[in-house]
Amino acid sequence: MERFAIATFTPRQDLLEKVTIAPLTAPLQSETPVQAAIFTLGAGGRIVRHPATYPQILAVLEGSGHVSGADGVPQPIAAGEAVFWTAGEVHETVSEQGLTALVLEGDGLRPYAT
Repeated sequence: MERFAIATFTPRQDLLEKVTIAPLTAPLQSETPVQAAIFTLGAGGRIVRHPATYPQILAVLEGSGHVSGADGVPQPIAAGEAVFWTAGEVHETVSEQGLTALVLEGDGLRPYAT
């Protein structure tokens, strides 16, 4: 077992508004098969529309908001729910009250099918 601190930072990117990120893995550029991070959107937070670089899962751990995919139609999402976007799919996440989500990205990533 290896324990490590979860360091949170506020990125300086045009894609993120009122968002902090806590990386859990090394970035994909370091040849890690999956990249994982905790994203926290504050009240009024937003990850603006952009294409997914890799297949991506956003799993809401706390709070609620809206997500959209290629069609741009916002759909509600809350704690205990997740969404999957394919590589290249344009998507967005917004939250009026705030939300915390686990975000996973990586080639070959697929949602669990029950």
